[in-house]
Amino acid sequence: MKGANQRRNRQRAIIGIGLAVATLAGAPLAHAQMAGLIAGPERPISKTAPVTFLADKVSYDRQTGIVTATGDVEAWQNGHVLYADKVVIDRNNNTATAIGHVVMMEPSGEIAFAKRARLSNGMKNAVMNKVATILAENGRIVANGARRYGGVLNELSKPVYSTCDLCKHDPTAAPLWQIKARSAVEDLQHKVIEYHDAELEIYGFPIFYLPYMSQPDPSVRRQSGLLIPSFGSSTHIGEFFVIPYFWDISKSQDATIVPILATKAGPVLDVKYRQALNNGKLTVNISAGHDRYAQNTGLSDAIFSNGVFDLNNTWRAGFSYNHTSSTQYLNDFRYLPNQNFLASNAYLEGFGVGSYAKISADTYQGLVATVTQSNVPIVAPYARYDYFGAPDRWGGRFSMAASAYNVSRNVGTSSRRVAVVSNYDLPATGPDGILFDSRVRLIAAGYDAAKLNQQPNYSNIGSAETARAIPIAAVSARWPLERSAGDWGEQIIEPRVQLEVAPNYGVTQNQVIPNEDSLDFQFTDANLFSLQRFGGIDRFAGGSRVDYALQGAWYLPDGAYATGLIGQSYAFHKSLVYPVDSGLNDNVSDIVGRATVAPVSWLSFTYRTRLAHQDLGARMIDTYATVGNKALRFSGGYFYSAVNPYYLFTQPGAPPAAYFVPQREITLGTATSLIPHWTFSGATQRNIATGKFDNAALSATWQNECTAVNISFYRSFTSFNYDHGTTTLLINITLKTLGNIGFSAL
Repeated sequence: MKGANQRRNRQRAIIGIGLAVATLAGAPLAHAQMAGLIAGPERPISKTAPVTFLADKVSYDRQTGIVTATGDVEAWQNGHVLYADKVVIDRNNNTATAIGHVVMMEPSGEIAFAKRARLSNGMKNAVMNKVATILAENGRIVANGARRYGGVLNELSKPVYSTCDLCKHDPTAAPLWQIKARSAVEDLQHKVIEYHDAELEIYGFPIFYLPYMSQPDPSVRRQSGLLIPSFGSSTHIGEFFVIPYFWDISKSQDATIVPILATKAGPVLDVKYRQALNNGKLTVNISAGHDRYAQNTGLSDAIFSNGVFDLNNTWRAGFSYNHTSSTQYLNDFRYLPNQNFLASNAYLEGFGVGSYAKISADTYQGLVATVTQSNVPIVAPYARYDYFGAPDRWGGRFSMAASAYNVSRNVGTSSRRVAVVSNYDLPATGPDGILFDSRVRLIAAGYDAAKLNQQPNYSNIGSAETARAIPIAAVSARWPLERSAGDWGEQIIEPRVQLEVAPNYGVTQNQVIPNEDSLDFQFTDANLFSLQRFGGIDRFAGGSRVDYALQGAWYLPDGAYATGLIGQSYAFHKSLVYPVDSGLNDNVSDIVGRATVAPVSWLSFTYRTRLAHQDLGARMIDTYATVGNKALRFSGGYFYSAVNPYYLFTQPGAPPAAYFVPQREITLGTATSLIPHWTFSGATQRNIATGKFDNAALSATWQNECTAVNISFYRSFTSFNYDHGTTTLLINITLKTLGNIGFSAL
């Protein structure tokens, strides 16, 4: 009964204040208007609507024109909402005074708290005491007082701004960082906050002073203005200072203009432009300046650009153009350190149901001393079409890959090729769960090549026009045998065998074929059962062979597992097409294997190898192990190869001596987040053959709700452009909603 009486009393208070305000507004009060006043803030209110109140108690003095609402007062008008312990409306002066626990909610979503507020002009103008404002992204402003004009401009006295949470044990302690100012203007319409006589404090200690600074409202994603500067030191350009400016050109365009001032180089101007289109996007990064260490003594420049444009639901076009006048310039200013080349292209591609088509033109710019620009190929055009059909009534699938290209070099082989690779794959299930797979492939290609006696082919003929068609057929069988080990999980053992039949191709037939897509080769478990063990179709050993392997797995109930494979191949004819010491030069191939063991969730070990079939000597080892979880993880790897295929196509005739120099290297890494707010990581790579480290990296990051600090160190002991290697130290401090402060040592 008591609760019902309170609700009836509150309802009467609403009606009473509605009559009073309607009378003040000089407007007649109809039953429909009365219903609108009672509806509450959920109902949209027009700009001419009167102030609507909810209160526990309302009194009205007709002689003085004073309306007093007390007890959990709620008032709303023109999208502005007011909460207070007490609201006093002065009819004669058209003002209202809110007292005690004042809360003002703006249409923009901003919330302001005050001890006392004097309102006028439909709540658009206000004078507030002891103000605290909640902004987006955990931003908060506290001020001694504030004056609001037109609901869009706030003048703040002695404001303090921060996005950091206060200490739970001592809320009076200074936060991690804050901005203190003599005054500030918060422009709610243009979403910007301007400070006068501002200081940045860290834990209450002033760090630097600015007579004027501005920042976008935390709710704003983009706005023109200066970004936080960064600075650093470099061996080649000296001490440098960067002052970025962000230009919000339009809703779909922006640019970042970055002047770089350095003591030993420059000045340099870097401009990054971005544009979002209705059917795509465009980015352009142009940089130019003086670098005294560059190959030319004049102006150095670089451009990086790309664009993607949707033509319709099927087709899209794109391009990328990347070029520099000086490799040294890129490395000194760290645009693309230690990069081998820059690639540029233009393309048109289409996507269909089970199909894909593309035509492109590609060019490259070499960036290292070992790459001569005249040796670098130009690929124009390159066209391809891929099709993957649906299963037919027997369960088989037809697929096709067609391609055509033109590769030209000033120095080296120039070639043209048209090729079609057709496949048919028919899986089947035999008795006792044996899985069969029949595959048929036809490789048809036509070639026209000049300067075959130059790199990368070094053939014994100068030019050739030829075509060939290679049929391949293979039948494979797998017999997965599974048994339950009870409490020890499940065990699977699977013998696998494949018979492949194809014409036998020797060195003579391959000498008239230019090699553009099969320059890199490594025999491992990954291509043991491949119909083409080379990466492309320009090299093919052919002949008939039998591939066989035994693979197995053991899965334990607690998630632990172990998997492995060991296999080999037998060729009916020896092949001289494969590289020396590839493991496929004899009838019997080397043995390839792979094993992965994860006894617990925090430990895994993978080992891949190739063993010589004559003496089981290791010809290749690639192993990797991880220990730990996300909180603390260690990793390590070791790689060994008896030969270095990088040197295989660098000289004519027999492989150079460097080809037979083994590769040996180890990698180590660790990462941890055990300490709250902190993450640490480190990694290194060492070349055992030379006894030197290749690189090392360390990183530490601290982060909380308002700040992130990252320190990164990278040391490259070998470099394409510096004999002594390179060292980079990066320190980046991010103050949430304000920006980044960066320091670099290169």
